Amino acid sequence: MSGQPAKHAEVARKAVRLRTNFLAMMVWQVGNYIVPLATFPYLTRVLGAAQFGVLGYATAIATYGMLVTEWGFFLSGPKAVVECRDQPGVLNELVWSTMIAKGCLCVISFIVLLAVAHFDSRLASVYPVVLAASLTVIGNVFTLNWLLQGLERFSIFSTVALAGRFFTLPLTFVFVHHSGDVAIAAGIQGAAAILTGLFSLVAAWRLGVLRRPSASLRSVWARIRESADMFLSSASVSLFGVTNAVILASMTTPYQVGIYSAADKLKTVANMVPAQINTVCYPRIASLFGVQPLAAARLTAIGALATVATTVAGVVAVACVSAWLTASVLGAGFAGSASVLRLLCLATVFGNLAYFLGLQVLVPFGNTRIRSLMMLAAGVLNVGLAIVLTPRFGADGAAVSFLVAEVALLGIYVSMILCKPSLRNHFTQLLNR
Repeated sequence: MSGQPAKHAEVARKAVRLRTNFLAMMVWQVGNYIVPLATFPYLTRVLGAAQFGVLGYATAIATYGMLVTEWGFFLSGPKAVVECRDQPGVLNELVWSTMIAKGCLCVISFIVLLAVAHFDSRLASVYPVVLAASLTVIGNVFTLNWLLQGLERFSIFSTVALAGRFFTLPLTFVFVHHSGDVAIAAGIQGAAAILTGLFSLVAAWRLGVLRRPSASLRSVWARIRESADMFLSSASVSLFGVTNAVILASMTTPYQVGIYSAADKLKTVANMVPAQINTVCYPRIASLFGVQPLAAARLTAIGALATVATTVAGVVAVACVSAWLTASVLGAGFAGSASVLRLLCLATVFGNLAYFLGLQVLVPFGNTRIRSLMMLAAGVLNVGLAIVLTPRFGADGAAVSFLVAEVALLGIYVSMILCKPSLRNHFTQLLNR
């Protein structure tokens, strides 16, 4: 019986830590969008819908570089950290080999960008803006937020992530004054990513996790190989959102890109809480899965319900004020963003739950590749629909494509869970207790 109080105390300690981590991530997320919200209305008015569309297009292109450089490490990294965080030497090699792998991938992404710009006149016409936005790719190479997440040092994570943004906050108002300053606006966003990376290096060093460089070609290749499936899934995510902006730029006008990009940013703000539920639960569920499957299942169920509840609340709130929100925050020139915003927010109800189930259920049960392939299929569906719908319906067509793809993906995941006994039993064991 003496071990029972200690067990309850341990459970209580983990619950408190989980709440603390969630609050820290909420502080990060709120702060993460205070800066864009402070500059967002200013940029939409100063740049105008067309040039804001150019900024959105350049940011979308830079995001492709981020995807290649990131290579799924933000998903595989925390899990790898959980497995070796009590082995300082192994952890140090993990950190350095991951950074070197990201550096190599960064170089490859820039070579591809140069090649595409040589043949694509539309990209070449905004190349300075794209290069400025691509500073975020460089900053991502040495940003160690994945390490802090795996260590469950979310307070440090939020401090580091916010520092870079707040340091660069005044620069937008000082240096961006008219539509011709779009490249400067993109560069300031990139500078924030550079500072965040530097701050994360300092944080890791002060924690004693980051030591002298220790890596080999074999360990670097191992990082790339082990994260390949995660890269496929994260690249598939880009086929939902980022690619739609590129398709709009290719098949419609900069105005349509502008209203879509603006609506997407507002949607992201409304999606703050559900996104952090997933982030905080991931390392905790991963650590519980092998040793306490019932506790992992319970946390998965709680997280899924919380994700749905908070997402629906956000959708209802946005639906009620979408017209007022777009007019007051974005300006009169973005009236078309209201309908796009409603469609994108509705899509998050399905997308958030699908992403949660895929990461917290399918991945732990060894279905990483299947998850990635299903995400890829849904992403291809989105692209196909967007190509058909955007020439006629513009940004609304892109938003409808996104919504249909998210509904299809959730349907596939739920079907997999219901059809596979091991996945189904993960939840039904809760009913037997």
